[in-house]
Amino acid sequence: MRLKHFLQIKYIVFLTPIIILTSCYTVPLETRFDNPYEQLAHKYSIRLDATWNTERAEALLRILESIAPKPNVNVTASTWKINSDGMQDDISIESQNGTKSITISSDAFPDQADEQELVPERRLFDAAVQFVTENGTNRSAIKFILQARYGISTEIESYEFLFNQLPDDERGAEITEFENKDLMIFLSIFEKFPKALQKMPQLEYIVCRSDENLEFAGRAWTTLNFMEYDSAFLNNGSPDGISQVIAHEKAHFLWTHLFPEQLKNDWQELGGWYEDKKSEHGWSTTRDRDTFISDYAMEKNPNEDMAESLANYLVYPDKLRTECPDKYKFVHERIMVVYNERYLSPNLK
Repeated sequence: MRLKHFLQIKYIVFLTPIIILTSCYTVPLETRFDNPYEQLAHKYSIRLDATWNTERAEALLRILESIAPKPNVNVTASTWKINSDGMQDDISIESQNGTKSITISSDAFPDQADEQELVPERRLFDAAVQFVTENGTNRSAIKFILQARYGISTEIESYEFLFNQLPDDERGAEITEFENKDLMIFLSIFEKFPKALQKMPQLEYIVCRSDENLEFAGRAWTTLNFMEYDSAFLNNGSPDGISQVIAHEKAHFLWTHLFPEQLKNDWQELGGWYEDKKSEHGWSTTRDRDTFISDYAMEKNPNEDMAESLANYLVYPDKLRTECPDKYKFVHERIMVVYNERYLSPNLK
């Protein structure tokens, strides 16, 4: 028994260094998950050339993980380089022999010197979306980003149930499909909102409808959790015009469900708004027309005034800054800055 026990101990002692040496040689084969270059290669089959640095590689990885977290979302191998000479668009995508060649403008990366930029990676986000959606042709990728990042779907289980809750004169419009180009505009304009305002549970769906009798390019049904848009307007409108309408309707959800009463009261005071039973819309203002960004903003109520102002801030900021400087300042300081900080500091009240 003693001899057998001695041989067992000798065998264990003999094998121990072999096991240790073997384990040492397996470590370098593992992917380094603290290295953005290796992460991009492992998850997205992306190879970065010598024009990249670690900071920009980390920025690209961070954006891709936020819109395409699955490693196999875009499996086609691609080589990326940065162009510092200026480009008409922020990204150029070319395919040859089963490999994609991506050129991205250096201007797409956040400028650390610009402290006023509230969404510093927005241009990089737009460029990454172009890549992931294959220049807006991959509909499943577009819809995935719309749902994952903004909580919005184009799929409704029962249109009949939904529209039965609408007024009788609103039920006849035909349901149509959004085109990919329109959904890409939704992604772009939603990203311009502060991150704390990008997703809200009260806004779940967007609907495209076709009807010659529709009086509005867009409509926010804030109690039914969806926004609807006129297909004729989407087909004929400019990208900026469509973006403005989308932002306008989204602003109604913010006013109804998210903005605190103090903010709305301060906005009403700024616009000289007061409740007026004699007015068609229940509101009137003591301010002159030149303090409003549009006739529509002045003719309705403080909710519409805010929606028009916020939409112009996001799409036509120079116009709002020049024509309505007080309202530009209010939107910038009380909404854009505050809700950007609330995203960065969730406990901020």
